[in-house]
Amino acid sequence: MNQHPSPSEKQTRLRIPSPREFLARYARINFNNRDDRNSFYMVAEIFWATFLDAAMAFNAAYAIRLGASDQEIGLLSSIPALFAIFLSIPLGKVLQRTPNKKKLLLGSLTIYRLGYIFIALIPWLNFLNLNQGSLVVFALIFFTICDRPFIISFAPMQSTVIPRERQAPVISLRMQIYHAVRSLSVFLLGFWLDAILFPLNYQLMYIVTFALSIFSIVSIARIELPPNAQLPAETKQERKRFSLRASFAPTFAMIRENPRFLRFMVNTLMMDFGMWAINPLFSIFYIKNLEASDGWLGTFSAIHSVCNIIGYGIWRPIVRRVGETRMLKLTALLRPLYPLAIALFPNLTAILVIGGAWGLLIPGLGLSHSSTYLQMLPPEAREEAQSIHSTIQNSSMFLSPLLGIAISEWIGIPGTLLLFAGVRLLGSLTWTLFPIDHPRYNPQPAGQ
Repeated sequence: MNQHPSPSEKQTRLRIPSPREFLARYARINFNNRDDRNSFYMVAEIFWATFLDAAMAFNAAYAIRLGASDQEIGLLSSIPALFAIFLSIPLGKVLQRTPNKKKLLLGSLTIYRLGYIFIALIPWLNFLNLNQGSLVVFALIFFTICDRPFIISFAPMQSTVIPRERQAPVISLRMQIYHAVRSLSVFLLGFWLDAILFPLNYQLMYIVTFALSIFSIVSIARIELPPNAQLPAETKQERKRFSLRASFAPTFAMIRENPRFLRFMVNTLMMDFGMWAINPLFSIFYIKNLEASDGWLGTFSAIHSVCNIIGYGIWRPIVRRVGETRMLKLTALLRPLYPLAIALFPNLTAILVIGGAWGLLIPGLGLSHSSTYLQMLPPEAREEAQSIHSTIQNSSMFLSPLLGIAISEWIGIPGTLLLFAGVRLLGSLTWTLFPIDHPRYNPQPAGQ
């Protein structure tokens, strides 16, 4: 005679596994293993952080709708870049000598994200008799500068806590999750912003996405550094001997001894100058000239992100087959196409198609450029090389938007886009005219 299971047995059979049990069973994550735990928290971090990042896609629109001028929108990228020029190398040196890097990293990130609560409250500060759009711009600039220690220290921490054999899978999964979550988030946020009265729509968006980003901070806090990852505290005598000016000497010596890396930095600067010059103009053009709604902005960002996911899948085998350096020369020539197409087809529907096509194309340049960059880094001085490359890039990010805004006031945004499409083409040609694989930039060691 068959016996029916007792209610307790049914409950046991139907019990839903906890998230940790589910991940242990299906994702094969062993939470008793430190490397597995760190990899999991590194992936979980980007999931929660992406919601606030999606809200940031509307920062320029928020400032413009509150009255920010075109020049102030240009400052959103140029002023943080100016501070990065002077802070990147010194901060890198200081962080290298800091006993508790993780605490500084978390503090910097927390202050930066808390800034979005203040930004959400700005429409309620009208008693200050200040232009609210200007206040948004300068608040964004200030809190972005506060985030600089996190930006500099996160990648070294990532390379420390994730074993080398796991770095590629973890980074790849982080990017896939980032683009997937961001594409859906910006799409939904755009329609949310259209449906709710301004500025309450933006205020709720920033507050809710900030609350979700707290889980990202908690995930980073749970990452465990290896025992030898923290430097011992320095004595007062050692701190007294420390000199930032003297510490720059090895960095400059490294550049002189690695002409390929120097050529790579110069080519990248020439290629990107035209890009940074017109980046602030796109949001201004879409909102002021073409009267784009927040829903359209969200749809545009979502289409671009989805096409990025597809583009990385398409270009990955192509770059591997053709070779990073050769593919870089070819894909760099795609740089002028986007501003050229926007200038020639100033229509919101057409721009959605253009943004999707650009999302498919640009991963080819991103993959080939990033892979080549990793090969160019001097093995004995990766940190110094990264800091000097960041400084040079931010020099371009500071100067070029100011120039682009000034020219647009003279000849208009469409004319400026056409002009800098030509500048982008000339800059992209440096990879062909001055190739980094030329013998001049790859001297053979003595005796060979």
